[in-house]
Amino acid sequence: MKLRNVSSFLTRVSFCAFLAAPSLGHAADVVLQKAPPLTVRQAPAYPENLARYHFGAAVKAMPQSSSLAKLQLSSNGQDQNTSVAALLCDDPTTGYQLPAGASSILVSLSNIENIQSISFRNDGAQGDFAVAVSSADVPSNSPEWHAVGRNALSLGAVAAKIGPGEAKYVRLNFKITRPGRIAAFGVYATPALSDFTMPRPRKVSFAENSPSFALINFNFSDLHAKARALYVSSGDVTQANNMIDDQPATAYKFAIGDAAPTAVIDLGRERNLSRLSAIYASQPGGVDFYVLRSLPMGTPNESAQSDETSVQQVANVSQAADLPASLKISEKAFAGLKPVGSAVSTGEGRASVDFPEVVGRYVMLKWHPANAQGEAFSIAQVAAFGVSKHAAATKNAEGEQMTDGKEAMDGKDVFDGKDIPGEGTEEAQAPAEGPPPALPQVPPFTFIPEVPPTSP
Repeated sequence: MKLRNVSSFLTRVSFCAFLAAPSLGHAADVVLQKAPPLTVRQAPAYPENLARYHFGAAVKAMPQSSSLAKLQLSSNGQDQNTSVAALLCDDPTTGYQLPAGASSILVSLSNIENIQSISFRNDGAQGDFAVAVSSADVPSNSPEWHAVGRNALSLGAVAAKIGPGEAKYVRLNFKITRPGRIAAFGVYATPALSDFTMPRPRKVSFAENSPSFALINFNFSDLHAKARALYVSSGDVTQANNMIDDQPATAYKFAIGDAAPTAVIDLGRERNLSRLSAIYASQPGGVDFYVLRSLPMGTPNESAQSDETSVQQVANVSQAADLPASLKISEKAFAGLKPVGSAVSTGEGRASVDFPEVVGRYVMLKWHPANAQGEAFSIAQVAAFGVSKHAAATKNAEGEQMTDGKEAMDGKDVFDGKDIPGEGTEEAQAPAEGPPPALPQVPPFTFIPEVPPTSP
């Protein structure tokens, strides 16, 4: 045991020394390739996660469940949260500790849905689980519960197909031989184009006062909320949106040999951010997080320019703007960028950083592998959080904050690639338009049956 601890200590020391070496931090220019917009053909690969508080879902753990007010955020790769509420929040790094023995998790959706699959990320738990669904709130021994699957727990991403089938309640029964944690939980309906063109109403309950819950309840980098993967340093650019699809079982893989895997995500508009999270391949290394108001690009004649002019700004306009097909960020330009946070990972496969509120439209991640000859790096999820200051929401009769979904997606710009006018901060938005004119009355309809002639 002592030998193992000494070896672990030496590994951490050598890795910290690796990060401290400035020549390795920004060793060369980074050339990014632009990812194409999402297409109609790709849409079925990105179903929307319905197991979210902002869609009206709820969760309960048995035999015991900590309240939402006890929700604790992950930090520095560590996660001690015991509140099951984390499973329905958008932060993939904040999970729920599965206890040893028999336990269950019950998720109720806001409506009966045609459910296709579930997924989550498993860190350390051993055992198996069974899934049952129901369309009614009935006792656990009711015959209205339908068993739809049983699987052994594997490490990493766990995905199970449980449909298609209609259900409002999803129950997972665990038999755990070794306790661990699960995170990035999802319940997915059968994929439909309407997930992008007809946004679902969102609601947020303020029944319990929890700043942690308020912060991670809505992810600004969700693919279904006008965000998109914009640039990557290598890999299949057509799959770049796997980083922001809220599915832990899908990931974006960079090319083998990429010395500095880098990704840029466009949030669709400027946001007030104070937390970034990511889950990625369990490899030793370090990750830098950036929040940018505009895209940087090194100028070709940097040697004759000062530090202030060595970063050329690409206009912060629409998603479909005429941005270059490739974006070169020089070593000097990177040196002029200040990350909002950095994290060192020894194999946890997750990182989160909290920082004073920053306004920005673009989120950039740059990975520094500890081993230059290591395997290909991959990112499963990136999440961006901040307390929304949008004032257009109203409260319903139950005191819940409601939005109509237009803030997330208006359905006009997902697939057609048309330009969207640039938007400023939320406080600077133009006033909403008034109600549209009333439609004319529908004329009365008279049905006249047509009787086919009979044969003689």
